[in-house]
Amino acid sequence: MRDTPPALILLPGLDGTGKLYVDFLAELGPRFETRVIAYPKTTPLGYDELEHLVRAALPRDRAYVLCGESFSGPLAIRIAAGGPPSLAGLILCATFSRNPFPRLGWARPLAPYLPLKALPRWIRAPLMWGSFSPMRAPSGLERAVADVSATVLRRRIAELLEVDESAALRRVASRTLVLRALRDRVISRATTRHMLDALPYADVADIDGPHLLLQTRPAECAAAVSGFLRSLTGRMPAGVESRRFGPPSMHPAPAMRPEP
Repeated sequence: MRDTPPALILLPGLDGTGKLYVDFLAELGPRFETRVIAYPKTTPLGYDELEHLVRAALPRDRAYVLCGESFSGPLAIRIAAGGPPSLAGLILCATFSRNPFPRLGWARPLAPYLPLKALPRWIRAPLMWGSFSPMRAPSGLERAVADVSATVLRRRIAELLEVDESAALRRVASRTLVLRALRDRVISRATTRHMLDALPYADVADIDGPHLLLQTRPAECAAAVSGFLRSLTGRMPAGVESRRFGPPSMHPAPAMRPEP
C-alpha cells in the first residue's frame, strides 16, 4: 500500500481560469500535490476539444484524483469512464452529468446572444454565492470572469445545455466522492440524484453552502477532499461527514443519514 496520497487535479467551473481556488488550496495545505488545468480565455472550445486539452495535461508518472467542478463535471466523468491507468479516484463538485436545465434545452441556439457579463448582481448573487451582499462574493470572482471572453462563456453555456454523459457515468469504476451543496440554486437535487443512481457506491459529502461551494466553504470542502485523498492510501478519512452507498460488506460505512 503506497504511503503518498494521489495528486489532486482540478478542472474549473464555467470561468475556466482556476483563479477561484486560492482559499480552497490554502485550506487543503501543502501536504497534497495539486494542479489546476485552466482553459483558454479567448478560444471557444467545446467539451470534445477540452477533453483533448485535459488529457494532454494529466500526469503520467504518478496516481491522481480528478476533480470536476460545475461545468467541468461532464468532462471529468468522460475521462474517468475511460479508466486512465493512473486515475485513483474521481471528485464531482456541485455538478451534473447531463444538461442541468432540461427545460431550457431548446435555448441552445440562443446561447451566442446571452448577455452573460451584463447580468445584474441581484440575479447572479443568490444563485452563485447565496447572498445579495457584494461583500459575500468569493474573492477574485469578478476579475476571473472579466478575464474570459463572452464568446467563450457562451460556448460553454451552449455545451452544457446539450451534454449527456449518463452512459459514461455508468462506466466509471474508480472511487468517487460527490460534494453536494445543500443550498445550490443552480444544480437541482434531481440532477444530483441522477448521478448518484449511476454511482451506487459513491461517497457523498453534504455541505451547507451555495453553488460556488469550493469558494464559499473552502474549509469544509478541504476536509472532505483531504479525507477522501487519505482514504485512497489505505488510511481511514478523518473528520469527514459523508454517506456511503452500497453494501456494508464492500465499505466500512460511517453513520447513515436519511435519504433526501
